[in-house]
Amino acid sequence: MQFHVVTLFPEFFESPLKTSLLGKAIQNGVLGVQTVNPRDFTPYKHGKVDAPPYGGGAGMVMMVEPIARAVASIKERVPDTHTILLSARGRLFDAAYAKKLSQERTSIALICGHYEGVDERVAECVANESLRIGNYVLSGGEVAALTVIDSVARRLAGFMGNSESLTHESFDEGLSFEHPQYTRPEEWQGLKVPEVLLSGNHAKIDAWRNAKAQEDSPRFT
Repeated sequence: MQFHVVTLFPEFFESPLKTSLLGKAIQNGVLGVQTVNPRDFTPYKHGKVDAPPYGGGAGMVMMVEPIARAVASIKERVPDTHTILLSARGRLFDAAYAKKLSQERTSIALICGHYEGVDERVAECVANESLRIGNYVLSGGEVAALTVIDSVARRLAGFMGNSESLTHESFDEGLSFEHPQYTRPEEWQGLKVPEVLLSGNHAKIDAWRNAKAQEDSPRFT
């Protein structure tokens, strides 16, 4: 799996891509992540990539041409790259779609917007689709891009140290939480681990975990 992140701030990704499971996966060749800066592809002077919005309004809007050229440079190298614009106007990204991308795509470009947004022609003509990670606005698409990378990458073979960790993923069966987890000590400040988890009876443990998952899930809104 290869990710190509179109971003004005490549330094944003330096630490996360070297850390924990994501860093290990990149080091071990499970996936690759490269950043592409639209400033390197702009036809305008001084690396300009934004302009005031037509019709007036606050702030600046990222122009289509630098982004289109950046994406074209990616597709010249990897023609089957699937291009996603991270946008508050996109479809909601969820566990089911993360799984779908991990199974169906081998090269994904993620376009990070900034300022007051991105010229709509990026969504219409450059990207294959638009995604949002929640019903809120971020200061830039970098946080969303990192979320998509991590969520998709953890489903790739070789990413998890223990593949069974993906067996009971939260939200894989719709809007449901994973069951609660406990570890040592058995008692902490008067709070005890549920007896069933110490029983060794796997049928009862599974039943308890399923019941707790169902019990907690209605709190999700």
